[in-house]
Amino acid sequence: MTDINEFYLDASPSAAMLECIQISHSLWPQPLRYVLNHTDGVTVKHEDGLAVAYEFMPLQIRRGGAFNDLDQTLDITVNDLGQVVPSLLKIIRNADADECPAVEYRAYSSENLDSPLRVIDGLFVEERSSNEEATTFKAATKRANSNGTGLMYTLDEFPSLRSLF
Repeated sequence: MTDINEFYLDASPSAAMLECIQISHSLWPQPLRYVLNHTDGVTVKHEDGLAVAYEFMPLQIRRGGAFNDLDQTLDITVNDLGQVVPSLLKIIRNADADECPAVEYRAYSSENLDSPLRVIDGLFVEERSSNEEATTFKAATKRANSNGTGLMYTLDEFPSLRSLF
């Protein structure tokens, strides 16, 4: 089962959807990899075949828009009690870096950890807020054009558009 629709329609009642997020930045020693609903943590295979371990973290993940929408957004709250995320954000502030942390979302069936049901990547942290209990991120695709497709239509990529320029 490699499709999210099949999961909802055909999965056994004992199957659970495991939601995983990965937040990374080039200045961080390693990416944050958290799973929402598996308290022991989980090791899954990414779409490139690499086995990756995710640790449990109390999270809230709210998707903005439909899964098939090109203009994806995620609101993610990491309830780490101010232990992990604020220190990593401080590294970015101290380096005065313009690069935003990248966010990847993957959903797996608890019955098949070898292939994700859904992958949303290409998201970057746009907004964040922190308090002593949690850090909340708004991750979205980069706004490349007014249609929100995330694609830049250039002559190098699409030579057939020459007549429109």
